Amino acid sequence: MKNPPGYGSIVDLGKKRRRPIAVRVPNGKKFNKQGKEIIDYKYLGYFERTAQGKMDAKILLAQYNSGIAIDLPKNTSACPAFKEMASIWLTKHLEHIQAKKGKVSKQLKSSYDAAILKCSPIHGKKMDCIKFQDVQDIADSISDMSNSTVSNVRTVLFETFDLARKQKYINENFIGDIDFIYKTSHKKIHDTFSRDEVDLLWKHSGDGSIQIILIMVYTGMRIEELLSMKTENVHPEERYMIGGVKTSAGINRIIPIAQKILPFIQNLYDSRKPYLLTHDSKRYSRADFMKAFWEPAMNLLGMKHLPHDTRYACATMMDRANVNENSKKTILGHSKEGVTNKIYVEKDLLDLLTAIDMI
Repeated sequence: MKNPPGYGSIVDLGKKRRRPIAVRVPNGKKFNKQGKEIIDYKYLGYFERTAQGKMDAKILLAQYNSGIAIDLPKNTSACPAFKEMASIWLTKHLEHIQAKKGKVSKQLKSSYDAAILKCSPIHGKKMDCIKFQDVQDIADSISDMSNSTVSNVRTVLFETFDLARKQKYINENFIGDIDFIYKTSHKKIHDTFSRDEVDLLWKHSGDGSIQIILIMVYTGMRIEELLSMKTENVHPEERYMIGGVKTSAGINRIIPIAQKILPFIQNLYDSRKPYLLTHDSKRYSRADFMKAFWEPAMNLLGMKHLPHDTRYACATMMDRANVNENSKKTILGHSKEGVTNKIYVEKDLLDLLTAIDMI
């Protein structure tokens, strides 16, 4: 049976090796000498070419994909499990509070300990093995709890992942894209852009960073969807893109380009580059995007928003404009339809363009 995408594989490296059977997993993308984008691999272990060696290789690959901590080869940095990384962050955080305020309350420490405990499903998983859905499941499991409880869990998750990113165990911190809901009002922690804030964005729309934020506001794209948008899937003349991540409904969907932001898309579009947003011939990482575009824009306008807030802004503006529910779900990637053929694009693109031009 063929392994699912992203699972990894077992390969034979050739005869002149004592342990030629290698276990490898995808570790992002890179460009070869010819400038072609290829998969970069991380090697987890090496085994002899025997029945037992091949069996051990299969077990190691399965353990890795299950998030079980494994001993990596000496030339690969050992990545800590979530519980260990969270403990490291909490110790440093409490030491900082101690130095600043002179004491740490027992209540504060207890609240963080409780938040870490609520993340128990990923305690034993290595930081670089934890997937988006693993964390979203945790967020969903506490959606009936109070605002303060959910906020503490979000803080622990965000800071732990950010520490892992800074220490190069992971490439990106995706916690900002997780949907957290709490009991009192079932309001999501993300804050939408107000009408005045959207107006302020337009007043400064000559700035390239703010143009990118407006693209996110008027498409409803998640940050990962924008960063992974390939140039070949952008069609400025027809005013649509094809892309999306996270769910089966969101992947491979039509993303209409509102007339208001079409000039911004046209400015970014370059058929010679692999991605709509390209940095040194490759896509931006989340960290690089934040430093290059998001943080400068927020500082310029005096705003405090996360990238995912643009998605809520798009949904809010469509509600105000009375965009029909089907179009709204399709634009945001909540509907079950996907792009299957050209007929689908021709049939529904006009409806989606009409909808997005209403906001």
